[in-house]
Amino acid sequence: MSEYSFEQVEKTLEKAKISFSYEELVKKLITGNIKGAFSMVRQSVGDQLFSILSENRNFMRQLIAVAIIAAVFKNFSDAFFQGNTGDTAFYVTYMILIGLMANSFFFLNSITDQVISTLIDFMKGLITAYSIAVVATTGVSTSVALYEMYLFVIYIISLLVQSVIFPAVKILFVLKIVNHISLEEKLSRLCDTLEWAVRALLKALLAVVLGIQMIQAMLLPAVDSVKDGIFKKGVSMIPGVGQGVSTVTTTLIGSAVVIKNSIGVAGIFVLCVIILVPLMQIGGILLSYIGTGILLQPVSDKRITGSLDAVIKSGKLLLRTVFTLSILFILSIAIVAFSTNINYYTG
Repeated sequence: MSEYSFEQVEKTLEKAKISFSYEELVKKLITGNIKGAFSMVRQSVGDQLFSILSENRNFMRQLIAVAIIAAVFKNFSDAFFQGNTGDTAFYVTYMILIGLMANSFFFLNSITDQVISTLIDFMKGLITAYSIAVVATTGVSTSVALYEMYLFVIYIISLLVQSVIFPAVKILFVLKIVNHISLEEKLSRLCDTLEWAVRALLKALLAVVLGIQMIQAMLLPAVDSVKDGIFKKGVSMIPGVGQGVSTVTTTLIGSAVVIKNSIGVAGIFVLCVIILVPLMQIGGILLSYIGTGILLQPVSDKRITGSLDAVIKSGKLLLRTVFTLSILFILSIAIVAFSTNINYYTG
């Protein structure tokens, strides 16, 4: 364990306010203490989950109050006054509603940006120790390819998220608000197309990266296994010491596999911890808006309830972005963990 550096990983966990030590988590997994590992994870996130929905209560009340006031102004002005008085009242309250929704959207955006940055920083720290572990179990070719692949994935993710996905979601939020200012929706097709494009981009990213990694996992460990197999066969043919050296080599590889897989499993645990609370926060806000829309639809203007989709649709895309990147990293770690055990299985 002293040969593996977890310093950058520990700094990332400390920055993300995750209370347990990554090295201690790996040690528990090496000894087979799965319950102890789960206990560390549960204690780290347990206190934060119960406060999420309660944080949204006051905001949900404000949202409902503004929407009801807009409906009251509109109905009373239509009943007792002529002209544009009702429309003026609606636009005033709609501007207040836009302020509340903008506040929610930028909060969701900041949560998503923060959790993606934490995921990337964690993976940068993890790939160093993970690549060293792969060298000990499989070989240099697989380790170098793994390191280069993760660096490439991290660069592509950073580029797409900051340059494409976040700007597209912000544009979708604005278009949804503008679309419901008038009685007739004139930008609905543009909004649907933009939403579809972001979803398609995330699916393509997941498919391409995992596809490339699957191809590497099928080829490179086998190449390293052939090289090591020739070496072990040659050593085993040495009279007197050959069999003993072969047995010791197999034991060392088995120990290295346990350490490597424990590092990978601990990485998956930490990824789940990193995304769990932000996903709950984003989901709690989206549920608040969905619930508010259900309550207001019978009594409020359809433009008010329709405008809530600005936060709901954009929030769903942010939620999908975090979930897709998390699945991408988790599956990548799992693919490497399974594919680099070939030397141990072949003896």
